[in-house]
Amino acid sequence: MSENTSQRMLRGGACTNCRHRRIIQDLEQQIAELESRIQERESSVAIQRTDGGVFLHDPYVTSVTAQVRSVWGRLSEVEVPLQLRQNLLSAFIPYAKDLGFFLDLTEICTIILSTSSQGISHVRTPSPSLALMHVLFLLGSHFSTSPQVTALEPEFLSRARGSVSHILSFPTSTIPGINATSSHPHWRVLEAIQSHVLLAQYFFYTGRKLEGKYSITIAISLVLGTKMHRIWTEEAGQDQMQMALGRGNYTSGVPFSGHETPQTQFRREKEETQRINAFWTVLALNSLWTAVDGHVSSLPYWTARMRVDTPWPSVNLTPATRSSSTIQRFLSNSPDDVHSTSALYAKACILLEQAFELTKRYEGNQYTPDPDTTSFARKFLSIFNNLMILTTRFISQLPSISSIQDSPPSDFVYTQASESSSQKRRLLVIHTLVRVIRLYILFESTSYSSSDERVRTHRMKVEAGNESAKMVDLVDGSMVFIDSIMAMLWPIIAHVLSTELHRLGQRRGGQQDPRFCGYQKSYDLILQAMSRLASSSPLMNEQLMKMQKLFRSE
Repeated sequence: MSENTSQRMLRGGACTNCRHRRIIQDLEQQIAELESRIQERESSVAIQRTDGGVFLHDPYVTSVTAQVRSVWGRLSEVEVPLQLRQNLLSAFIPYAKDLGFFLDLTEICTIILSTSSQGISHVRTPSPSLALMHVLFLLGSHFSTSPQVTALEPEFLSRARGSVSHILSFPTSTIPGINATSSHPHWRVLEAIQSHVLLAQYFFYTGRKLEGKYSITIAISLVLGTKMHRIWTEEAGQDQMQMALGRGNYTSGVPFSGHETPQTQFRREKEETQRINAFWTVLALNSLWTAVDGHVSSLPYWTARMRVDTPWPSVNLTPATRSSSTIQRFLSNSPDDVHSTSALYAKACILLEQAFELTKRYEGNQYTPDPDTTSFARKFLSIFNNLMILTTRFISQLPSISSIQDSPPSDFVYTQASESSSQKRRLLVIHTLVRVIRLYILFESTSYSSSDERVRTHRMKVEAGNESAKMVDLVDGSMVFIDSIMAMLWPIIAHVLSTELHRLGQRRGGQQDPRFCGYQKSYDLILQAMSRLASSSPLMNEQLMKMQKLFRSE
């Protein structure tokens, strides 16, 4: 290494290739550890089954399963009868956006439904991979209300896990290098990311969080391997982006050619939009589950080597579009005028993760105190105040759930729920995420705040919980689905309300506090929502039982 090169490295840090190699190596280690933990868990389950354990089965479902086995006996690896495909997609479509579906749903469903029994599509568009179709069918079977269809869920799970692991023809235990996806069309890489995102959502919804984290980590490796965190970056040149995308005639983040046909330009813009949405979908999922489970993030966007330059989803892309330090600008309170639901969701997930990171920093200092207590307190308060200001401003800009007008069902024949229902559910999640930030920051219990500040922060925390709970009533009362993260957030809110109810009940001295009834009603709304969803969501059921057990012991 020359002296000049050495000096440049000292000033700027590792070169781009070295930084990406280190990222890849970190992800490889995380995936290896997750695979090991999953194997240990599966082995433990197998031992229990051979240890004389008694497993209860629903006799009705068992009989239904026996009836449909004959259907599977007539199916090849590709074939699924047209009527069954229609039923499965009809059950999945109403929740597609809630689950992070960022591809063209109408196009993909049209292709799946136009494919003949021999697996030949009559649409002049690349057919979706078997992996993506199997994951769609898996989720459709899970959300279906037909016992005959839900009985197929274990079969579709087996197929989905097997096909997704080979969707790009490399084992999921091997992280692709920077150019590892160069031999694959860009749309196939997007399908791979989409398949892992949906599989992760299925695992979270069914309470298999370790496997969900594994699928997210694979998705992260794909978005980083194709540099989706640097789409339309100010630093990206044409050659760099072509190399990252692995295609010589398609450039990303550079002006569109004036010689392209309108159809070609539309297709390219659509692909860019899907890549941007893919990145933010993966980042949001990682931020959510890293925060609530306390894991080390696989995508630490706050570090220099993982800086995100990709514009927020739904930004209007033009030849002049350039982006830099997207998340850092947001966290520094720089306005961006991007208020799409998908962008708001990503921002809320980031704020939640930042709050949990701050909490971990405080708790870590309790075990290993900073020698300079004054300095730590000053830094802590600075970060805390900035986060509170940012959160307050963010909440003030959120559309209310009641502002969403009911809309007629989509023209797409297999859509059974209106767009407004999905938007209300997503807004409920976003409003809850940013209010839980206030609930979880330990400011009121820190030694840096005065008693008056602690009282004020406590009041803000309780009111945030109360506001979050009341919003449940604004969503359809027959709600049968919600983002899995709510199974982790609602117990936090319920605990805050329960604690406050207990405090008010003790101090009222025979005279009821005027806030008591309101908080009780809010607590009941949370409990009712969790109870209603527990029958279809194993994760919700698990968290509900934990919550009830905890409250009984208090």
